Amino acid sequence: MKMFRTLFILLCLLPQLGWGADEDSELSLLRQKAAVQKDVKGYSAVCEYLSNIELHPDLLLLYADSIYQLAMQENKAAYFMECYRWRGEAYFIQGDFTNGAYWYRKTLALAERDKRLEDAVTCCANMGYYFNVAAQYDSARYYLKRGIDMTETVPSQSAQYRNMLTNYASSFLFEGKTDSALVYALRAEKRSLADKDTAMWIENLNQLGTIYRRKKSMDECVENFKKALSLCEAQGNFRTATYIYGNIATVYGEWKRPADAIPFSQKALEYALKYGTPQMIGIFYVNLGAIQISMPEKKREAIATLQKAIPVLESVNNKRRLCEAYNHLTNAYLYLEQADSAMYYLHKLEALSGELKTDVERYRYHQARAQLLQYREDYAGAVQSYRHLTDMLEAGYRDSKDYEHYLHLSECYHALHCDGLAYDNLYEAYAIRDSAFYHEYTEQLSDFSVKYQTQEKELEIARLRQSELEREELLLRNRVGWGGTGAALLIVILVFLYIRQRQKVKLARLAQSVGEKERQFLVLQKETEQRLTQKYIDGLESERERMATELHDDVCNSLLAFEMNFRSMTEEGCTPAMNEQLTQLSNTRERLRNMSHELMPPAFQYATIDEMLSDYLSHLALPKGLKLEYHATELIDWKRIPQNVGFEFYRIAQEAVANAVKYAEARHIRVELLWDKHILSLTVRDDGKGFDMSKKKKGIGLRTIVQRADAIGATVDCQTAPGAGVDLKVTVNVDYEYG
Repeated sequence: MKMFRTLFILLCLLPQLGWGADEDSELSLLRQKAAVQKDVKGYSAVCEYLSNIELHPDLLLLYADSIYQLAMQENKAAYFMECYRWRGEAYFIQGDFTNGAYWYRKTLALAERDKRLEDAVTCCANMGYYFNVAAQYDSARYYLKRGIDMTETVPSQSAQYRNMLTNYASSFLFEGKTDSALVYALRAEKRSLADKDTAMWIENLNQLGTIYRRKKSMDECVENFKKALSLCEAQGNFRTATYIYGNIATVYGEWKRPADAIPFSQKALEYALKYGTPQMIGIFYVNLGAIQISMPEKKREAIATLQKAIPVLESVNNKRRLCEAYNHLTNAYLYLEQADSAMYYLHKLEALSGELKTDVERYRYHQARAQLLQYREDYAGAVQSYRHLTDMLEAGYRDSKDYEHYLHLSECYHALHCDGLAYDNLYEAYAIRDSAFYHEYTEQLSDFSVKYQTQEKELEIARLRQSELEREELLLRNRVGWGGTGAALLIVILVFLYIRQRQKVKLARLAQSVGEKERQFLVLQKETEQRLTQKYIDGLESERERMATELHDDVCNSLLAFEMNFRSMTEEGCTPAMNEQLTQLSNTRERLRNMSHELMPPAFQYATIDEMLSDYLSHLALPKGLKLEYHATELIDWKRIPQNVGFEFYRIAQEAVANAVKYAEARHIRVELLWDKHILSLTVRDDGKGFDMSKKKKGIGLRTIVQRADAIGATVDCQTAPGAGVDLKVTVNVDYEYG
């Protein structure tokens, strides 16, 4: 279970603590078992371990490919689903969220098709977690909502339901939408208490503490953190305690007590290094660096801490925390008057915040930019960023140092000789800082405003009452007149529409009768053509299968027996010439066996047209000097292509490639399988000798291709000329649009 699993495994980043050897020994044991078993269960056990420690994604991909080979051999949907799931997990761990989501979507499609609820829910939960890490919050909520809807009323999936509901609240929290986050966090806590899930209740309390801290409700914040920490200590849940120590440190930092915050942050980092994953380690390096940076004597130490966080966060592609680290480094270098280094990290922050496009990251960027430009005396640029900050504050964004931005804005306006604006912003800064003065001033203005508005309203009400009476009288007269006219006009229109509608119905029935007769004739004609074509194709496939069986079971076995007898007869007096003949006999038998495999009908129940073509072309024996390439449209769910269409396209590709290899004398063959909206196309192109279409009769191979295409309603376009190669394209309109 992502985000909340409690496996206490120390990362191999810390071999000096002596934990790396235990991890390697456990992994080695699993790999040895998998090598002996050579089954999906053994390979999946290794993948599960690698996924839990979130390390070695290349090794995880390797074992996923081993499962894929078994899936191709056994042709089982469960094996394909297992392979796709671990591929997605490996890419997510690498930080490649595009490919990770692609493979997880394929897993989810198979799970939903075969009604495997548990696997479908696991896919949704993991995708929601990883999209939260990537700061793609809309995508995270989409998949979490799908999983929540699947599990809300299923008792056996209640643990996953609580987990996804908590992560759903986290997506709003990370995006800075604290009100929405609070709604779902309270809902998650209520469900955890009802289900008596103490571990998840701890997570909910920790989350609520963070939300209340963002909302500046410090009493509720501290109360939730204390409850969570006491429960963690009672259960020995050090991993979750790590996050709570970090959150408490952040609260102390916001209360202007960094010295008290440091021990809590150091404790959190210590636990993260001992029990955590790269995600945790990067987060708590940033947490400690943010607190150190608020203490003048620890600015240089803060820079070193934050620079340790950056490679860890980059390795897991945690963009949100990277933004925070760049922001703190910009401010630290600015304090040390190293403007070039500060500008370097500001540019990195600008690029990343522009990519994420959330209020939190946008606020951090303008905060750092404004201070740096003010330091460099670029007051106009600084004003621009300070105005962005104050606009966000006035729109409801919360910041404990909000008054400082108005104060610095005042300084910039003063430097630009805009003294009126400087005074207004200075006044606003002092008004926010001195809340007592602010409230008193507001109350006085309110009293004056109420007295003035009361007198104005009384006079206005009297005037409006008289005007209203006059207007109502006029409206009543107009309504009576226009109402009668409108009713008469409406009756005339309704009669006209009724007559016209009857005429349309008569014409439509007549046209429908004629069209139905034409349609029946065309359907009968098409069915007759399709029946004859299909009968030919079925006979062809039956004959291919019979020939494949004869070649494999009779001819190949006979050749093998002959080879063995000949070897036994010539075992003692074997000459080099005999050896050469035996080798040629063995090669001939192997080629016949490969031909029998190619003649057998492919299995499309679980493997797609893309996978079958790729496998066939990659194992095709080619003459020396001939190169074959295969390309297919990426990010397509090929499983949605109808099996009869995939089967005929596969046979057409076999026939076309065989013709090119045998007759074209080509040096290069290119096969393309493309999907664009409703159109599926197969292109086989070679650079061989070609032929003259007007002089050469259509051969058996090309006739077979045309007949197979007709069986599925496809069209064939063959472009060739002497010396110009052959370009064969088959196109079919499939009633499916990839989304």
